[in-house]
Amino acid sequence: MYIFVGIFLIIFFFIIVSFAYGGLLAAPYVPMWKKDVQRALDLAKIKPNETLYDLGSGDGRIIIEAARAYGAKAIGFEIALLPYIYSYVKIKLMGMHKDVQINLGNFFENDLGKANVITAFLSTRAMAKLKDKFEKELRPGTRVLSFVFRIEGWEPEIIHKPKEKDLPIYLYRIK
Repeated sequence: MYIFVGIFLIIFFFIIVSFAYGGLLAAPYVPMWKKDVQRALDLAKIKPNETLYDLGSGDGRIIIEAARAYGAKAIGFEIALLPYIYSYVKIKLMGMHKDVQINLGNFFENDLGKANVITAFLSTRAMAKLKDKFEKELRPGTRVLSFVFRIEGWEPEIIHKPKEKDLPIYLYRIK
């Protein structure tokens, strides 16, 4: 009995630490509304076989929808253990593992240069840190969508906020 409690507490500890680390590194886990996911993907004008990276992909709703509805090759990066496991299982159960990939790890340590589209719902601090990475790694024409937070020093091509209660989505295009 004590062994099971000990194992549970260790697993629980790692889950909590991964959420805390993710929150400190980039942003706390906040699931997006389905309408906002759809709005962002429509705004990005994703074409079939384009590559979309979702930084801090949470439960995988953006990468799953990008592959399902737009034919994108969608790759998510998640550092928190529980959302990663949830999205991994969801992707497998939906049979989408050929079109959707979820990576457990820090997106700051991955090359983002193969992306045609990047989505991110991250803090201002994280977006500022990503700005330099984007400028070094992304190809001209790559679309970057930032939910709620602007990328300081960049001028968005579009700010999409159709209603007062909607969260703003900023669309940038790498020059």
